[in-house]
Amino acid sequence: MSKAETLLRIKEAEAQNRTTKEAAERERELTLREARRAALDLVETFREQAEARYRDILAAAEAGVASERDKMLAVAREEAARISARGKANVDKAVELVLTRFRGALRA
Repeated sequence: MSKAETLLRIKEAEAQNRTTKEAAERERELTLREARRAALDLVETFREQAEARYRDILAAAEAGVASERDKMLAVAREEAARISARGKANVDKAVELVLTRFRGALRA
């Protein structure tokens, strides 16, 4: 093999090496781009799942609060009805007491 042939083979090998390196670099960039895109898709998916879970938790909490509020209102209404009934029952006694005192004051 002559010196010229050896140099030609070295140049061909270097050219092939460059081509292989360039192809590997393109493949690496493509793989990185795909990985970044997949990561962004995963982040978006997890964000949507987290937001859905947040809405579910919030709805459950609101339902619990509404239920507790309704119970408290029912108890308060019952107490108000009892107080009102006692007040109405005492109206006759109060009228009688006022009339008795008024009559007593007239007689005095």
